[in-house]
Amino acid sequence: MVMRLRSTDSPAIVRLSLLGKVAGGALGELRRQIRKARKSQKAIAIDLSEVTLVDEGGVAFLAQQTGDNVRLINCPEYLAPWMERASRSARRS
Repeated sequence: MVMRLRSTDSPAIVRLSLLGKVAGGALGELRRQIRKARKSQKAIAIDLSEVTLVDEGGVAFLAQQTGDNVRLINCPEYLAPWMERASRSARRS
């Protein structure tokens, strides 16, 4: 299954829930939703509780977002070290 996205808006935060496989090549809608939330000046949280797989491009994207004040919630434990490596690699580039 390819990633699906659900968006929940409240007065202070936009919660973007990802479902399925997060693939770097399929992040267009997520990028659009993040841009929209930033324009509304709301906090942004990405809920990963229903994610089944994250590819290398998805890991790099999520790592970049956490550096841009996007909070990840319900993040699988295995994903944190992968994102840290992606962040270190991006800083070296």
